Amino acid sequence: MAFLKSKLLRRIILTLILLWATIAFWFLNDIFSINILVSVISLPILYLVWAEKSTNLVLIFLSFVSAFALYGFLFYFNLPLWIIMLASVLIYGFLFTYLEQKLGILGRKRLVYLLLFSLLILELFLILSYFLINPLNRSLIIALAAYLLSGFCFTIIPDKKTNSFSTYVTLFWMMIAVLLLTSSWGS
Repeated sequence: MAFLKSKLLRRIILTLILLWATIAFWFLNDIFSINILVSVISLPILYLVWAEKSTNLVLIFLSFVSAFALYGFLFYFNLPLWIIMLASVLIYGFLFTYLEQKLGILGRKRLVYLLLFSLLILELFLILSYFLINPLNRSLIIALAAYLLSGFCFTIIPDKKTNSFSTYVTLFWMMIAVLLLTSSWGS
């Protein structure tokens, strides 16, 4: 992953992921107000990508829109599951590589965490594909998992004593409970 050391290349790839996912969101979602909201949020995210600020927010938003696009391609366009799995590993692998590079995780540790995080998101993606809940809710769960994993990277890996990982875990479970309780189960 040495080619990702280039700031310009990282920015271009993140911009392409953002554009692809936002355009796919517009084509796959029927709710106009949510499409407008995602487009409005995409503009500051684009700025954050090019300014290389707020890595956590960029990761969470790109996780959400990418998951929605991948679920859309899986269910609406009926693409084979192996293509969706490969795209998921590539996209989330890149997003977590970006996070690890911004945090300065080095050596073999980076590769282990990269594989672990990418596989966790892939497994969660596959598990959620069997539940009959709205793709927006599925994508929010993926984004919350990315939030939890980024919290792990911010607190546990660098051994920071000021931030507590339990705050990330508590917020994660509260948001998951709200999402699952308010989801429409069925069609």
